[in-house]
Amino acid sequence: MLDPTRLEKLRHRGNKSHARCPACAEQDRDRTGNHLVLFADGKFACAAHPGDAEHRKRIFALAGLPDSLPPRDRPASSSSILRLTSSSLASSLRAADQARAAAAIRQRRAALIAAHPWDPYDVWETSPQRPDDPLVLHDPRHFLRTLFPPEALLWTGEVHESGDKHARRWRTRAEWCAAPDDERIGPMTTPTLWAPGTVSRSTMNVVASPYTVLDFDGFDGLAPVTEEEHHRHLRDSLALLRWLQDECGMRLAAIVHTGGKSLHAWIETPPPEALASLKTHAPLLGLDPGLLGHPEHPCRLPGHCHPKTGRVGEVVWLREAEG
Repeated sequence: MLDPTRLEKLRHRGNKSHARCPACAEQDRDRTGNHLVLFADGKFACAAHPGDAEHRKRIFALAGLPDSLPPRDRPASSSSILRLTSSSLASSLRAADQARAAAAIRQRRAALIAAHPWDPYDVWETSPQRPDDPLVLHDPRHFLRTLFPPEALLWTGEVHESGDKHARRWRTRAEWCAAPDDERIGPMTTPTLWAPGTVSRSTMNVVASPYTVLDFDGFDGLAPVTEEEHHRHLRDSLALLRWLQDECGMRLAAIVHTGGKSLHAWIETPPPEALASLKTHAPLLGLDPGLLGHPEHPCRLPGHCHPKTGRVGEVVWLREAEG
């Protein structure tokens, strides 16, 4: 049996569930989250690798519940691992129970959205830096200047720009902001401070992650498609973000509309236990768990066209600049 809390893009459909295959994700594949199928009896399969025993073993190594192995296959430490996972909502529930729990949380989610409305106009009005200033709205330099100190070593670039030949994609915030106007900054960055001399966007090179990015990319694994769905998604995401601020103590630093379906909220990284809880409930809150606990993961800077829509990413809310 797999642990649903360790799966990305999990959603339930009838008597089975779908998610992003962890083994495929390891190779940056299955971004839509359609390869992995979970059945009511706990069995699972990858649609892209049918009958591949080694692929299934890798899936289990990345997302399996150790106590679900046959006794002869269990590692000696499985009992201690079980104790660590037993508090998770999904660690001991059958798929049908998970579906009932999901329905209850969706009902709770609707109540939270109704109780914490945050209209996009009000978000603009309450932003410490007003997004009707073009500098605030679109300038990636101003965005970095607001969030990071001058000496912070930052990465910006395309997703593939990592490794020795892309060493120039790591510079201090001061160097990025002093770069000529015709020099590309972005379109992606990370909420991360990198070690001096870094040339690889790897977790081991992360010095600190002062921010965590919440990627509101669709509820229950369903991305918005129509304009009406986009507006509803924006409204509901902002309401949940307001709830996370007002009731859960999350400290907001920025909100960016990526130009696509996603709304990115930059929050000050919460304590580990709060981050873990957030990741556990991420799919039911409309969040992509892939960015949670992975500060090396790229996210979009404002001022760049989204490759799928052609729309320019914009700042919706931005805290006061320090200094």
